[in-house]
Amino acid sequence: MNEERDRKRLRTFGQNLRTIREKLGLSQDQVVANCDLTKGNLSNIENGNKDFTFTTLLEIAKGLGIPPKELLDF
Repeated sequence: MNEERDRKRLRTFGQNLRTIREKLGLSQDQVVANCDLTKGNLSNIENGNKDFTFTTLLEIAKGLGIPPKELLDF
């Protein structure tokens, strides 16, 4: 595996996630109140500091109230 490539992908995903959340007018607290994630985990994902599982992706989408595929459109 290429670690630099993976870090770049995580950062890009996190930036996209933050952009979507902010466009929806949601705080991190509001997102995690609607799903099974902690604020710390969400913050780490938004900052590209944490890899995550498919089920976490589904939880993020649930917390944002959007289809999961929208999170991958970047």
